[in-house]
Amino acid sequence: MNDKTQIGLALHKCCIFTGALVLSLLTWAAGNDYPNKPIRWIVPTAPGAGTDFTARKFAQIASDAWQQSVIVDNRSGASGMIGLDLIAQSPADGYTLGFISVSQFIDALLLQKFSFDATKDFTPISLLASTPLVLVVNSNSGLNTLPTLLAYAKSHPGEISYSSGGSGGLTHLAMELFLNKAGIQATHIPYKGSGPALVDLLASRVQMTFSTPPAVLQHIKTNRLKPLAMATNNRSTLMPDVPTFSEQGVQGVSIGTWYGLIGPANMPAELTQSIAKTIALAARSNTVKENMQSQGIESQTSTPLEFTRLLSAEKNQWNEVVKTIGFKREQ
Repeated sequence: MNDKTQIGLALHKCCIFTGALVLSLLTWAAGNDYPNKPIRWIVPTAPGAGTDFTARKFAQIASDAWQQSVIVDNRSGASGMIGLDLIAQSPADGYTLGFISVSQFIDALLLQKFSFDATKDFTPISLLASTPLVLVVNSNSGLNTLPTLLAYAKSHPGEISYSSGGSGGLTHLAMELFLNKAGIQATHIPYKGSGPALVDLLASRVQMTFSTPPAVLQHIKTNRLKPLAMATNNRSTLMPDVPTFSEQGVQGVSIGTWYGLIGPANMPAELTQSIAKTIALAARSNTVKENMQSQGIESQTSTPLEFTRLLSAEKNQWNEVVKTIGFKREQ
């Protein structure tokens, strides 16, 4: 390909981008009756996962608020990059939005392929929900309190094993951060997903794992699992009887998962603010909050600016976590 051809292609792409941006702005300014057709809600994970479950909850909330169809479109693959790429290339008219979680950021960072900058390549719209992580052990392990676990681990280095949903995943990093801050060792047993990791904890093949309240509440109620500590700054309303790590002398272990809504870059500010405000108002109802909380999810809406700041802070936090624990992806 010669220089003239390359320049021609670059100009062509530029014109397409500029045209799409102008079209989206004109559409918003002329109509201002958003939404007047179905909205595509891209989820960069497979159906059935935690992100998909929460995405469908909020898609229904948005659909009810707008009196318009919100169609969930699962586009998994490449650690979420396929779905993110599709969102980035869509028109910035508000009819293609993306429902994302912290996992896409973690995967991209650890793969050293941070293809997207969420504050530049996308339009952050709103934080929608979060759920904390809780450290649980098998109730038959004899490690029924965090001090007991710490004492045993220090006198028997490396004997305790833990499961995770996979090397480099949220539960793996959370555990490594806890081990680092507590000054103890444990053997990592990675699984292909959080489900199998929990199954082997219930079968006593490992002694502990990090999980979310929705995944473990039923097993705690039947006394098969014992919660030791919440990875939060303050006690969670989802499990108020479970103390935090800091309450028990282990500082710096505050990790959870969050879910948020984004759009393609350069969405009109008025449109972005309108979407965020509509969903926030709908999510504030007691019925919605109670329904979410019963599923182990805390509704946490925000403004576009607040979500933008959160995304920047999250990138810095996870870079710091990876640096602190000296993480290297396991092959």
